[in-house]
Order: sequence, then C-alpha cells, then structure tokens
Amino acid sequence: MANDFEVGVDVAVPPRVAWALAGDPARVHEWFGPVVACEVTGDVRRATMGNGAVLVERLIDRDDLARSYSYTVVEGIPGLTSHRATVRVEDAPGGSRVLWRQTATSEVEGYDIEARLGGVMTAGLEALRDRLESV
Repeated sequence: MANDFEVGVDVAVPPRVAWALAGDPARVHEWFGPVVACEVTGDVRRATMGNGAVLVERLIDRDDLARSYSYTVVEGIPGLTSHRATVRVEDAPGGSRVLWRQTATSEVEGYDIEARLGGVMTAGLEALRDRLESV
C-alpha cells in the first residue's frame, strides 16, 4: 500500500517551457485527461472530471523560481482525511523532468492512492510531454 508516491517524465523542452504549462494550475485540463474543465479563483481550483464530479482544491506553496506548486483536495473525494500533491519541473539532460507527487490518507480501509492514481497520473504526464514536444 502506497499513500506517498511520485511519478515523473522527461521532456525534451527547456524547464521554463515545461513550467509554463505544467506550472499553471488553471491549465491542468489541457494535459490531464480526466479533467475536462478547470476554474481557478484566488487559491481555489475547481476541477471538473469527465464523469461530472468536481474536485475542490486549495493551491498552496507556489515557488516559480523553484518551479514547484502544491495543492490539497478539500472536497470531492469521499473518505479522504488528508491530501497534498506537488507538481515540479527540474532540469534534466536534454530538457526537463516533470514530477508529480501525491500523499494522502483516508478513513477507507486499505486506501492506496498509488493504486488509484499512479497509472492515470503517469498517462497525464506522458500527455503533457507529447503536447510540449509537439510544439
């Protein structure tokens, strides 16, 4: 059971280019397939999923120099007792590396955030890579 994990992808674009898309919380729907619409008001992001569910997230700890931001889910996932996710972009050979970390706890017995989200997050980062490298 893994409730703290990270996935990443290497992208053949400079970190500033990757950060312009990955680091914009209002644009997550442009590369993360499950999110079909996104609205940011102040530090609150509302992400509408393809099934109609809406996740309400609070944006925290943004650092543009370090190319990193974090958010917490505050509504939309039943049983979630804590959550923190971080998106960051690092220098890497040939371009940049985009990393996405999730940490969560739940009152649901056997909850495993990696089993629930690991594959879809990896697919999302691959879609981000494909979009960035096709420009």
